[in-house]
Amino acid sequence: MKSKKMFVCSNCGYSSIKWYGKCPNCGEWGTFIEKEVDKKNRSVHKKYNPPVKIGEIEESEEYLKINKQIDNFLGKGLVKGGVYLIAGTPGVGKSTFLLQVSQLLSNNKYKVIYVSAEESLSQISLRAKRLSAKSVYSLSEHNIDSIIASIENENADVVVIDSIHTIFSEEIESIAGGIQQVRFCAEKLIETAKKNSMAIIIVAHVTKEGAIAGPKTLEHMVDTVMFLEGDKKTDLRILKLHKNRFGPSDESLILEMEHSGLNIIDDPTIKFLERKDASDGKIYGMVLEGRYPIVVEAQALCVPTPLAIPRRIAVGFSLNRLNMLLAVIEKKLNIPVYKYDVYFNIAGGVKVESTLLDMALVSSVISSINKKIIKNNVVAIGEFDLSGNIRIFQNSKKFIDKIEKLGFKILSPLNGIDTIHKLYKNL
Repeated sequence: MKSKKMFVCSNCGYSSIKWYGKCPNCGEWGTFIEKEVDKKNRSVHKKYNPPVKIGEIEESEEYLKINKQIDNFLGKGLVKGGVYLIAGTPGVGKSTFLLQVSQLLSNNKYKVIYVSAEESLSQISLRAKRLSAKSVYSLSEHNIDSIIASIENENADVVVIDSIHTIFSEEIESIAGGIQQVRFCAEKLIETAKKNSMAIIIVAHVTKEGAIAGPKTLEHMVDTVMFLEGDKKTDLRILKLHKNRFGPSDESLILEMEHSGLNIIDDPTIKFLERKDASDGKIYGMVLEGRYPIVVEAQALCVPTPLAIPRRIAVGFSLNRLNMLLAVIEKKLNIPVYKYDVYFNIAGGVKVESTLLDMALVSSVISSINKKIIKNNVVAIGEFDLSGNIRIFQNSKKFIDKIEKLGFKILSPLNGIDTIHKLYKNL
């Protein structure tokens, strides 16, 4: 039997024939472990598995119902054998939300096991009593083999794993949360879900940049990826779908944190507003979160800069898009934006990716530079291109009537394409 010595990084799995103090792949120190690799060739008997025409496959829609809002958010509910991943910053409410979902499933006569590798049973019980989640089964365990044995013996319908970065397998020589451990444990859970037709919901940690920690393959392996976003200083949260094999991938749930848990807001159009006195640099904008139109407050502060390179800071909005729109303002309106430090903020802890907010950003910057107050009931909607033209998405027009009924005045190119010059005259 031939064997060869290799050095493998316990964090990322990078292998080399020589030892490194610092892994050249992930940059971690002291993670290389010596292993012997069996080089013996083995013949593998390959079983023929004939392909089947898709049209001849029998459809079987097996959904686990939660409640109307969450079922619509996911498509039609949880799919048997489906694996769901939910991520979010620490303290945003992931465990609270999943414990509430577990109780809703339990109310519908499904057997739910909540597995926590981060809390003891007594700690889970304290939160469960506050949320009235009394009929959910709980398990405090961090060994993946013990977890799988328990959920298979109990014939669970739904399993919640909190979290994938705190469980481990003894077959992998690395610490819990390492890339190899996360990938291996996820593979075992996915195999268990498919084999036993049970839905598994996995909680994942995030990096300081806000991305899911661990290997990127984790997001490819699962069926659905969800992010719970929101500022812990406010009570509002947004649950967003980033991937969904079983339904729409652009849906959102708007939630509000209360003592009894996270409650779903049916009409969140103006929940992110604090109707205060008007001031320069402030205007309302509209974004679409799934099927919901949401009015948010855009704030800009432009101050003369003593620096050769002015500051550009964006909170809740893309910094690259801010720089692009500032260039459009400077080019098309001859406003010397380069003389100002520009700070832009979306109030309420909301993160906005929609280009429908372009018009609100440009309006707030012009308002701040000119020290001109915009009326407190104006909502700016529209996307800017590099030519200074303002466009509006076709599917957003149906929401404008709803916003006008709330007493707002719409600043938007409702008929055709407007230009930045026309906007400047209207401010």
